[in-house]
Amino acid sequence: MSEFKVMKEQLVEDFLTLVQIDSPSKDERGVADWLTARFKELGCEVVEDNAGEKIGGNTGNLKVKYKGNVPDVGALLFSSHMDTVEPARGVKPIVEGDLIRSGGDTILGADDKAGLTVILHLVRMANAQPDIPRPDLEFSIHISEEIGLLGSKGLDASDFKAIAGFVLDDHDIDGITTRSPSAARLTYIVHGKAAHAGVEPEKGINALKVASEAIAKMKLGRIDSETTANIGAIEGGTMSNVVLEKLTMKAEARSHDPAKLAAQIEHMDSCFEDACKAWRKDGSDLPRVEIQRHDDYMAVQLSADDYVVKLPSYAGKKLGLKMELKDSGGGTDGNILHQKGIPTTVLGVGMRDIHSTKEHIYIKDLVQSTELMGTILTSHAKGEVEA
Repeated sequence: MSEFKVMKEQLVEDFLTLVQIDSPSKDERGVADWLTARFKELGCEVVEDNAGEKIGGNTGNLKVKYKGNVPDVGALLFSSHMDTVEPARGVKPIVEGDLIRSGGDTILGADDKAGLTVILHLVRMANAQPDIPRPDLEFSIHISEEIGLLGSKGLDASDFKAIAGFVLDDHDIDGITTRSPSAARLTYIVHGKAAHAGVEPEKGINALKVASEAIAKMKLGRIDSETTANIGAIEGGTMSNVVLEKLTMKAEARSHDPAKLAAQIEHMDSCFEDACKAWRKDGSDLPRVEIQRHDDYMAVQLSADDYVVKLPSYAGKKLGLKMELKDSGGGTDGNILHQKGIPTTVLGVGMRDIHSTKEHIYIKDLVQSTELMGTILTSHAKGEVEA
């Protein structure tokens, strides 16, 4: 049983309010203003940074601090993001008993307004139950997570003092994400040669044909248990009667193993280079490939012995949860916070069927997630887990 008592009606009211505030990526102003007002009412210090200006958005990240009542224990950080995927405007949540779902023509926004709701409720519980032990709390609430973790990447985390961080951005309340991959975004631009497709196609070099030969030899999809790769966007061409001169492809590679990631990228690069080379003749420099690489985020590798894992594991088991350690194939703001020096893992808040118009959440899961986070606070404040 959690020492903090969840105020269920308030929890649900906050969630329903948040999901009805429009906040697609780069347009999180309404959520930021509402949260800022609530946090300040509850005695928090709130600072909004300028991350939004850097990406052409209308809002910055919120950096929130709330004083604890137990001295000499390290602060804990909790994080969530304000933006949602489309269709995200005009959300009308429907409550059916214990279930909250979208109306069917928009997402619900539980990803990640469930996380925001839980974070806000930690402060509500602490204010309502001030004698229960708690550490200093820090909240890093981000913009534009859904379009490349842009908010957390633009965050200056140097004024956070937390010894452990928890990103509330998963469905599984019974799990702790301890491993997530490194990822690289890749752009391949194949340059061919234009010509009239009907009159003199022999004088042209079709960039699509060259790229197709490269892709036919490329390992894509699941490479092994730790590595994936994908080409997800292709753009090029003007008219059906023009030999395609230029083709641009957006790709990615991910792996838990840095050496495997490097090998996969080298393989993909080589497929394009070799295909171009096979087409060249008479000393021509065409076709050729232009390769652009952007390292998206770095891997997180945690073990059961790390305090950021031991603490939620202990707290969850006090509540009867399994708290199984698991790997993720994707990245979150947790990768970025970890990279910025705050040991961070990802915990669940019960969201289901995210990024779809079938998105939903059960109230009991939202309550249980809140109980888990509250137990993390008290267990840490009382020194029940060895750091």
